[in-house]
Amino acid sequence: MHPTTTKLLLFLLVVVTAAAFGNRATACLPRERDALLAFKRGITEDLAGRLASWRRGGDCCRWRGVRCSNRTGHVLEIRLRNSEAHFYDRDIYGGELVAYIGPNALSGQINPSLFSLEHLEHLDLGWNSLDLPSGAHSSKLLGSLNSLRYLNLSGLESYDASLLPWIGNLSKLQHLDLFDSYPSVQPTDLSWLTRLPLLRHLRLARVDLSMVHDWPRVVNTIPSLGTLDLSNCSLQNANQPLPHLNLTELESLDLSYNFFDHPSRPCWFWNLTSLKYLNLGSSHLYGQFPNTLGEMTSLRIFDFSNNRVSHGINRVPTVLGPNLMRNLCNLEVLNLQEGLSYGNITELYEGLSHCSPSLLRELNLGRNNITGTLPTGIAHFTNLVNLHLSGNHLTGHVPSEIGMLNNLVSLNLGDNNLTGLITEAHFSSLTSLMILDFSQNQIIGSLPKDLEKIMSLDVLLLHGNQITV
Repeated sequence: MHPTTTKLLLFLLVVVTAAAFGNRATACLPRERDALLAFKRGITEDLAGRLASWRRGGDCCRWRGVRCSNRTGHVLEIRLRNSEAHFYDRDIYGGELVAYIGPNALSGQINPSLFSLEHLEHLDLGWNSLDLPSGAHSSKLLGSLNSLRYLNLSGLESYDASLLPWIGNLSKLQHLDLFDSYPSVQPTDLSWLTRLPLLRHLRLARVDLSMVHDWPRVVNTIPSLGTLDLSNCSLQNANQPLPHLNLTELESLDLSYNFFDHPSRPCWFWNLTSLKYLNLGSSHLYGQFPNTLGEMTSLRIFDFSNNRVSHGINRVPTVLGPNLMRNLCNLEVLNLQEGLSYGNITELYEGLSHCSPSLLRELNLGRNNITGTLPTGIAHFTNLVNLHLSGNHLTGHVPSEIGMLNNLVSLNLGDNNLTGLITEAHFSSLTSLMILDFSQNQIIGSLPKDLEKIMSLDVLLLHGNQITV
């Protein structure tokens, strides 16, 4: 046989052998396939057919939502999150974040056999209509998944409260999401979190933690945290002293929709200079912001909206100190709607970052008892997409320079005391505008005749003025 032919045959033999062994290596292990099929039997409704490929005798490594090791064949990942779930807007539905899971959610009970997949690294069952059988057996099995790095049980309809301490055994866990899940007994202790030294993402939003009072101390023991969401947890205090902050990697903190009802100045989180996202909306905090806010130079999104409603007769008013945000050059979104007790628009404008170029995309100062006249320098914020100043006591003319904000999509100046003439200059470059609200002012003038060609308006509110179209 020719040497070249011999080499070619040997090469083909190696390829075929490798493929054969490769297929054997990645084939589903029978014990793990049985565990997955037991989970499927607990599902009473699967309208979208997401488990249709899960059939006896098949290779579970090829089933939808399952990934195995190419080397050992062990199941490593289960991804069955309901991707169609979404949330209603909080402001429309009475200050609550309402989840809608849709018709394609899996319904039924999680069979504990799923937790016998001891090599599992990623388990995502989020936003389905599932519950976990009560009893320590299920909790203990889940707590034995020592390889687990990612766990999402968000929207879990019910589970035994004993599950939480067992999750503390998952020492390799980096991502934990229990958003909107309902333990059978209200948690009183979060100390189990201290046993998760690698945790990067923690989301316990809408889990009732009103009986947990030392939560800041607990989360401060997890220096690896990058994201912390404790919104709508019925937390009652955020002013505990923390002599030393360990959360040097925390970039996202959401404490919105809690009932702190105390001054914001002593809160520990103002010293987190690594934060890029801070949401304190509807948290019932009040009082003057601390100077340390001005040192949070990494901050991109700051939300302190809907806090003015908690201000009583004896409360310290919430005001923004002069030039407090001048150094926040990375700020993209500032939402203070109903967050301030009062203010002057010129002082507020001068107190914002004037870094060049300005990154500010959204500015919402609505319903804050703000007085004064709109500064012409508003055109400095060239990247503005949303500008909401409605429900204040602004007076004077609308500066024509506002027409230079060519990225503006929504402009809301309604329900003020603005006067003066509107001309075509006010709309010269507003080619992206979709929402325009000048309602309930005292403005006169006329809109450009070719307004529809200039912008793609979906909403136009002019009532309460003397503006002709």
